Amino acid sequence: MIVALLIGAAAGTGLLALAWAIVPPRRDLAAAIATIDSRRSTAATPVRDDRESFPDRLGRWLTVHLERNGFTAPKLRSNLALLDRPLEAHLVSMLAMAAFGLSLPVMVSMIVNIAGVSTGFSMPLLAGLALAVGFALLPNTSVATAAATRRDELRRALACYLDLVSMALAGGRGVPEALPAAAHLGRGWSFDVIADTLTMARYSGTTPWEALRDLGERVDVAELRDLGAALGLVAADGAKVRDSLRARAATARARQLAEAEGAAERASTSITNAQLFLGFSFLLFLGYPAIAAVMAI
Repeated sequence: MIVALLIGAAAGTGLLALAWAIVPPRRDLAAAIATIDSRRSTAATPVRDDRESFPDRLGRWLTVHLERNGFTAPKLRSNLALLDRPLEAHLVSMLAMAAFGLSLPVMVSMIVNIAGVSTGFSMPLLAGLALAVGFALLPNTSVATAAATRRDELRRALACYLDLVSMALAGGRGVPEALPAAAHLGRGWSFDVIADTLTMARYSGTTPWEALRDLGERVDVAELRDLGAALGLVAADGAKVRDSLRARAATARARQLAEAEGAAERASTSITNAQLFLGFSFLLFLGYPAIAAVMAI
């Protein structure tokens, strides 16, 4: 049985490698260009930092090989960019969790075998493979949950930011001056991200609306992308900019209010369902002795 499983696994791995070699995955154009640029920069600067740790080298190696095979993972990249975490460290954490999940059943089976109970070889192997896949996906789940929370916070802060920008425009400032000034008025990481983006845009020579649009694409926030596109279209007309920003802020607040009402309604429904379940369980507990006595007659 074990030999058949090993032969089947080896055959499946060989067929997968053959299919990958015959029909390679389609590479993303941006990833291919980035790979070429990284090779050029590496060839131009062959100096290696010996102080770099092994996890950093492993993460960079995993990133390069995944990009080379077309696995760009844009959603994961946007989540990590929003959380300000490097992709290399995330890949290393996924690999470490997969190794832990793979080794956990093996260690348990060794302890059980020492105690005198034979577990065989196939069951720990299959359980280890299943746990390796599940544990490897745990960092993605935690990152997605944290990124969703941060996106909601960024959208709420963006509504306040639009009001501040419209007030700065009403005070006589132009769009290039009002955008960073309003960002420095707010508090919190959301305003800090917007302020840092606009500051880097000023030093790099790009327009603020282009920087906001790039930020929206990087962190996958549609409101920022739309704001950058709208400001790029109407930046020459201050009155239209103010009206557009007020309308966008009102729309954002209305949508957030609707989402909050929906979340409250779902929470109320779940509480009602839990109360009904508890009531039914209590009635079943009270009626069980009578039902048991009737069934015994």
